[in-house]
Amino acid sequence: MNISPSLTPDRRAELETAALELLHLHKVDRPPVPIEDILLHPSEGLWDPDLADLSVPSFNVQERYSARPSLARLVARYAGQSVWAHRRELTGRSGFTPDEARYFASALLMPERWIVTLQASQRNPATVRLRFHVPTLDAAKRLAELDLRPGANP
Repeated sequence: MNISPSLTPDRRAELETAALELLHLHKVDRPPVPIEDILLHPSEGLWDPDLADLSVPSFNVQERYSARPSLARLVARYAGQSVWAHRRELTGRSGFTPDEARYFASALLMPERWIVTLQASQRNPATVRLRFHVPTLDAAKRLAELDLRPGANP
């Protein structure tokens, strides 16, 4: 499995739940997640987006969905520093750790609850890429992170 050892199963579950709550606040209940809209128009004024925070070189122009994980990580960073996260006692003063932010970003784009509802034959990087609008590599990492091998039943 491809999970940072710094994240306990309980912490991963907490981040998964928080990601679903944030999606619910933005009235998102199925893929693909409109991460650009969430970033630019946060529910209840959770943060004030600053697009100067984006790193243009992190986008691969050959991959249609390459910007989406970077945008999700930025949303994770903003969310981790928000009053919403502090009220939930999800983060401390400094927000998410880098591992938590990466995990939260993946959970925003590809919530575990949504992935496990896919038929076993659909749990492969190519299908997840198309359904969730993420790069193939990110889809493969998320499936591994959730220990959902292609074609395996949960």
